[in-house]
Amino acid sequence: MKFHYHLGKVLYSSWNGKDVALTIYLIASQINHGKEWILRDDELRIGIAELNMKAGKKALDGCDHETAYSYLCAALSLLPKDYWENHYDLSLRLGFLIASAANSTCHYDKAIIMLRK
Repeated sequence: MKFHYHLGKVLYSSWNGKDVALTIYLIASQINHGKEWILRDDELRIGIAELNMKAGKKALDGCDHETAYSYLCAALSLLPKDYWENHYDLSLRLGFLIASAANSTCHYDKAIIMLRK
């Protein structure tokens, strides 16, 4: 797992928010293997959450709702407890994307919870 995390971190360092097409799935998937290390690095957490959100958005745009839901939930799990107060814009965008993906994958209860937040 640590190997995948370090590989993902190297790939992430070259990403810098650029449109990397389908490579974004590879980067997010690799680095997500190291969730316990990501959670220890507050600076990295938000960036990786944004990476997962972009991967989820790309999957939604391609109608791959299960993949989208997976990446978007990964993004949410990386946000700190006070994410609504300190990362409002990110939280709002992520909430709507998760609700959309959850609804499309028949996770209606999750969609309702996200919309109520």
